[in-house]
Amino acid sequence: MKRQENPPKLSDWILSRSVKDELYEEISGDLFEYYQELGEKSSWKRAFFFWFHFINFLRPFALRKIEGTQKLNNYGMVKNDMKTSWRIIKREKLYSAINILGLSSGFVIAILILFYVQFENSYESYNQNADKVVRITMDYLDGETLVDQDCETYHVLGPMIKEEFPEVTDFARAYRIGLGLKVGDQVFSEPTAYAVDPSFLTLFDYPLLQGNIKTALQEPRQMVLTESTAMKFFGTTDVIGEVVMLNEENSFNVVGVVEDSPANTHLKFNVLISYVSMKKTFEKRESPWNQNDTFTYLELDQADSYGRFKTNLAAFSDRLRAEDHIPDERIISQEIERIHLHSDKSYEAEQNGSATIVLFLLGVALSVITIAVLNYINLSTAKALDRAREAGIRRVIGSSVAQLRVRFFLESVMLNAFAGVISILVIWIAFEPYKELAGLPKSLDILYDLETWLILGGLMLTSTILSGMFPAIVLGSFKPLEVLKGKFSHSTRGVVMRKALVTIQFAIAIFLLIQTFTANRQLTFMLNKDLGMNTEKVVVIPAPPPEAQKQTISDFKSNLLSRAAFTNVGLSSTVPGLSTSTMGSSTNITLDEETRDLKNNFYWYHIDSSFFKTMEMEMVAGNDFSTISNYEHPVIINEEAIRIWGIPNPEDVINKKTSFWGRENTIVGVVKNFHQLGAKNDHIVMGYLPYEDTRYADYISVRLGEGPVLEQVAELEELYDQHFPSNAFDFFFLDQNFDKQYRADQQFQQIFNVLSGFAILITCLGLFGLASFTVAKRTKEIGIRKVLGASISQIVRLLSKDFVGLVAISSFIAIPLTYLLVQNWLDQYSFRISVSPWLFVLPTFFVLLVAFGTVFSKALQASRINPVESLRDE
Repeated sequence: MKRQENPPKLSDWILSRSVKDELYEEISGDLFEYYQELGEKSSWKRAFFFWFHFINFLRPFALRKIEGTQKLNNYGMVKNDMKTSWRIIKREKLYSAINILGLSSGFVIAILILFYVQFENSYESYNQNADKVVRITMDYLDGETLVDQDCETYHVLGPMIKEEFPEVTDFARAYRIGLGLKVGDQVFSEPTAYAVDPSFLTLFDYPLLQGNIKTALQEPRQMVLTESTAMKFFGTTDVIGEVVMLNEENSFNVVGVVEDSPANTHLKFNVLISYVSMKKTFEKRESPWNQNDTFTYLELDQADSYGRFKTNLAAFSDRLRAEDHIPDERIISQEIERIHLHSDKSYEAEQNGSATIVLFLLGVALSVITIAVLNYINLSTAKALDRAREAGIRRVIGSSVAQLRVRFFLESVMLNAFAGVISILVIWIAFEPYKELAGLPKSLDILYDLETWLILGGLMLTSTILSGMFPAIVLGSFKPLEVLKGKFSHSTRGVVMRKALVTIQFAIAIFLLIQTFTANRQLTFMLNKDLGMNTEKVVVIPAPPPEAQKQTISDFKSNLLSRAAFTNVGLSSTVPGLSTSTMGSSTNITLDEETRDLKNNFYWYHIDSSFFKTMEMEMVAGNDFSTISNYEHPVIINEEAIRIWGIPNPEDVINKKTSFWGRENTIVGVVKNFHQLGAKNDHIVMGYLPYEDTRYADYISVRLGEGPVLEQVAELEELYDQHFPSNAFDFFFLDQNFDKQYRADQQFQQIFNVLSGFAILITCLGLFGLASFTVAKRTKEIGIRKVLGASISQIVRLLSKDFVGLVAISSFIAIPLTYLLVQNWLDQYSFRISVSPWLFVLPTFFVLLVAFGTVFSKALQASRINPVESLRDE
């Protein structure tokens, strides 16, 4: 066949024919793979092999065109792009693994945090009436200055407000009681019991599983049980008409069974009794305005009536103050949906959550997923030079910019899909330990939660868009001519962008580490702080019901003291570490002669003469009850009380009279401040009253002596069973129970530790990938420098200095912002650490060490390559 004088260029021939659309489909991926292989060969070999393989690829497609083969449709194009993407993912194993691991780690952390945040924000969501229900609470005032807050109110307020406020359609009261219950021969202690109005069941949306909701709790001595409690008491939920004895004197008829309280409600219970059963208790009070001990809830006619209700309630409160019913108090309200995260008042039904912690964790979730996405963008743009050649070739053979962007975007979709599958497996494995770590209810199941899947899908979609859009736009916008001429390699835009992204990653990692260091130090500080007592080796036994005590408890105490295993025994109505709900309180405590009023809530509980010695508390003035016998109504107060009164010398209050609840008491001693509520709270004003003959103990505290603890507890149980055979033995260690107050802080610390570790891991993955790419691109430069006499240390320093500098810039960005956040976070603690420079220096140094170590390992590996190997093609 005669050869033409001037044959057309093959590329022009391709671009001039419609066959180009078909060529794109099957040639593009394989062509680029061959081109990559030619990169290691000399220039004339690259040209020969390129055109040789290109012509071979072209021949079958030209034949297909001649034979009338139809063009591939759009589905075929996408399918081919996906095949090509899969080949590239397999070929770039290191970068693909780094991206998938980073993205999946980000998904896992973000999902677990968002699940926790979702649960914390879901409180009361089970209740269809929640948006219309409010709780009224009390503010204690000194003039117009707020000195304390109490979430319990006077029992007369509910009916009064319903009668006077047209927007209030119903009310429900809940009076907290601790019950000693007897079912047959079995005795049960039930601390989560409430006396409630019948409307409680409808207000809180608790339909009865057994019984008639229209008549339940209407009459005295009626009781409603939860499912689990009914099973515990009777072994069945068919319990309507069964009898439960209260204090061996009062029989209650079971009239209903409800589902167990959901995990996301602030008011959990096991037993409900009718509120009218407490009528005699309230009638004994001299005035309905001298004791506030009832939760009061109101139902509004509409959710948008709350603004009008608040205005009316303020006027109502002012009127009660003017009538001298509540002269130093103020009635306010709060929506029940905000109680769990935004309420921290005295006598809360349970320890609430913290909106601050939720916001911090949301920030962490955002930070971790940001790091993961930035890693992907960074590595994708770092390899832009290699991918630019691919993009240039595709453009030459006819691909449009849109097709290129779709092509690169598909890679992001596939990588995110792989990461999503891996994250689901990890979440499934890690969810049970995470629930324990975060303090979530065991009943929660993330796999059957629709919102979790929606969140994961949303995260994957967002990550795919963010991580795929930018590289696709960048790689699809290269000019083919410049790329194939190699001019792209001299651009500085990609370098600047990568440094900026790495700086952001380092800044986030430093922020998380500083917060982690701060949380660890604050928790350690609280756990090791002098509490003003000795909580170690103290076993606390919840006392048996009053009817089981009588003289027996005195004999039990005497028998304990006769044993060498026990050094002291104290009786009390509560113990340190338990909530304010186990104590009594009063306001307007006066001190005689100086007419000083104590506007703060004055907390008090009963103790026997051995309690202070058992707890190893120190008297700073006067005496404890063991040496007092000639006072009719003695009382001991703590140092905080005399501080509030403005008396500098504790001795000055001894024998002075103080009155509350209409009775005058003589101050016989001042005890050194100790932490009743933990070191994160201020010392509270406290008073201690001696046990009277009619008073029964709630707790028995036993200080253990020398010897094996388990043997001592076994001996303690044996003695208890001898004296109280009808009551089950139960106990807790005072120090462990006291530290439960820090559970939220411990959970916060543990979560932050884990999350910070993942953030550092993801950052290191990205840094490792970027360092690997940087070293690979500078392999020949390293070889030349070694030939010219550069030492390994010089090469390592050359490759590491840029990353070290980025850490320094990151610290200047992160430290000022983190300082403000740390100060704000520590302000929630009454006893807190000072903000030390080391809190910022050590995390920065750690990140610097991680960055240097990562780059150093790759740089050292590259510097050890024989220059002959790296320069043999030059």
